[in-house]
Amino acid sequence: MVAVEVVAAAFVVGSVFLFRVTSSDLVLCAVLAACGLLAGEVSRQVERRRRYFADTPHVNFSSVWTLGAALVLPPVLAAAVAVVLYAHLWWRSDPSGGYVSRFAFNVSNVIVSCSVTAWVARELGALPLDTILTLREVVAIGLLIAVYFMVNSAVAAATIALVRTDRSARQLLGSFNENILEVATLCMGMLAALLLAWHPALVTLLFVPVYALHRTVLLRQFEHAATIDAKTGLLNATAWTTLAQAALDRAQRHQQPVGILMIDLDHFRRVNNSCGHQAGDAALAAVALAIRTAVRGGGDRLCGRFGGEEFVVTLPGASTAEVERIADAIRTAINTVNVGDIDALDGWTGTLSASIGGAIYPTAGQTLDEVLLAADLALFAAKDAGRNRVCVKTS
Repeated sequence: MVAVEVVAAAFVVGSVFLFRVTSSDLVLCAVLAACGLLAGEVSRQVERRRRYFADTPHVNFSSVWTLGAALVLPPVLAAAVAVVLYAHLWWRSDPSGGYVSRFAFNVSNVIVSCSVTAWVARELGALPLDTILTLREVVAIGLLIAVYFMVNSAVAAATIALVRTDRSARQLLGSFNENILEVATLCMGMLAALLLAWHPALVTLLFVPVYALHRTVLLRQFEHAATIDAKTGLLNATAWTTLAQAALDRAQRHQQPVGILMIDLDHFRRVNNSCGHQAGDAALAAVALAIRTAVRGGGDRLCGRFGGEEFVVTLPGASTAEVERIADAIRTAINTVNVGDIDALDGWTGTLSASIGGAIYPTAGQTLDEVLLAADLALFAAKDAGRNRVCVKTS
């Protein structure tokens, strides 16, 4: 962290002697800082709720204003904008004044990202920005967005990796959705820079889309929390039932079949009793991945956790033969789960297996409950036949 802060300080001090600050620069600096502060206040409650869901690097939307500052202001003023905005975020998220080192690192990372991006822009001849862009300048704009993104992400990931060696690559670099969100934020930052070059007052047009983006992301996170099973990443029982019912409704309108599979892990209690519930959760996650991989082949196929060690799958449009084939592929995939790769199951010598029951709408029933009951009965038949088997009810 200290190295990043030293580099950021060197950039700021060096820029004081290399770049002249004019009165118009001070006005633009004030405009950007005010816009960033106002946007932060308006979206404060949304941002606070978003942080509750974060287990990866958090995207806080300040890049809209910091990237704009990097491209229209001298580096020392761009750094000032970053300090003001991150001081505000720090104060709002932790009024007690703790986490000083985190604040210093975050703002230093932004200053380094802004400084490198501005240097690349000058080398490409993209500064000062013009309101009429050539194709070469449009390409340069895309490159500048990429530079800011890569520098900021690389510095953050490398520093966190040194401090938290237990972090996975996803936790260091963020999920695909979070990275796309950051790129979208940087695109808006580029728009802010172009609007400032045209007329500073036009930058206020970004308030509504920035706020809307905040709320949209929060709603997506709420939706994910409400529909996804935390232990397996599959649909939870409520979400699966709702979507399966919708699949049956569509099938009824189009007179198509829908296959339903119920999957129950055999003697799974042995895992919990031998290795503990944490090991059981790790095994469930591995089984969920095996099921998802075996079912892959259509966006309308739904995999869910029904409860405990029981899973369910919806197969719209699948024939009896296809349902049997996919069910057996799932059974085989669960058999081949490498327990040795699961750290929590270290020392456990057992294998994983599952009994699978299947039923097909409309031959097995006219409602979702009827088809589920038929699949459940088929599951019991598979258990009675010796477990680790597939049984599909055809009528």
